[in-house]
Amino acid sequence: MNGNKTNNTSEYWKEMDYDVSTFTISWNSKESQIFLENKTSDFICSYILLTNKYGILLPHNITELTDLKRIVNEIDVKSDSIDSSIWKKFNYLYNYKNKKLLYHSLLFIQKEKIFAEKIVNADLLLTYQDIVVKNNDSIYAEPVTILFFKNYFYMTFNSDAFFDELDNDNADIIIDNSETAYLNTPRFNSFLRDFIILCFQYGATDFEFEKLRHENFSEQGILFGNEIVYYEDIYDLLPEEHQYKPFKEIQVELDDTNYKKYLENKKETE
Repeated sequence: MNGNKTNNTSEYWKEMDYDVSTFTISWNSKESQIFLENKTSDFICSYILLTNKYGILLPHNITELTDLKRIVNEIDVKSDSIDSSIWKKFNYLYNYKNKKLLYHSLLFIQKEKIFAEKIVNADLLLTYQDIVVKNNDSIYAEPVTILFFKNYFYMTFNSDAFFDELDNDNADIIIDNSETAYLNTPRFNSFLRDFIILCFQYGATDFEFEKLRHENFSEQGILFGNEIVYYEDIYDLLPEEHQYKPFKEIQVELDDTNYKKYLENKKETE
C-alpha cells in the first residue's frame, strides 16, 4: 500500500457525500414477486443468518438465532409504521431512529490497537451502543446500507471504511487503511456474494452493479489492492483475536442453481 501508516486509522474514515457504487437485485416479473412474497419467512431466516455469519447489516429487532423460523413467522408490523410501498417485514429488521432506518455492521477499528465494534456511523465512530442504548440521536454515515422496495433491494455505502487507502479531507495525506480493510472488506465481499445467491434462490431475476464515483468497486464487491478477496480465503490466516468467529459457527445452506443460470444467460447475451 502507498498510504501513510498511523496507529489510529479508523479515525480518518470519512462520510461520503455521494453514493460510491450501488448493487441492485430485482424481481422484475409478477411471478417472481409472488414467489418471494410466498417465501418471505424462509428468505428472512436465511438473510438473518447471513448477516450474523459475516457481521454485515446486523438486524436490530431479531438477535436470537435459535427457533428463528418461529420468531420470523410471528413478526407483526403495524400498517402505519412503515410506508406501504416498502416490504414491511424486511424493514422491520432495522430500527427507526432519527427518522431513518438504522443499520450497523461489526467492523474492526484501529485506535492504537485493532478491535471490533458494532459501528453505526463510521465517520464519527459512533457505535450501536451510542445510538440505541445511550439514546444518541446523531446522524448516521453507515458503512453499508440496504433498502427494501417492492420489487428490488438496493445496497450502497455512506463511508470509505472498507477502502484500503483513505484519500479524504480528514487528512492532508493518503492514509494506509489496509490493516482494518483486510479484516472488514473480505467479509463484506463474501456476504455480498452469498446474499446475491440467496436472492436468486428466492426468485430474483436481475442483478445490476453501477460504479459511480469510486474505483474501489467491482461487480463482485470491494477491491483490496487490485483484487477481490473473500473471507474464507483469509480466515485461517488471521490471528485468533482478529477472527470473526460466527463465520465458522453459523452455517447457511444456499442453492446457487438459479444464479448460475442467470450468469450463463447473461454471458450468452453479451
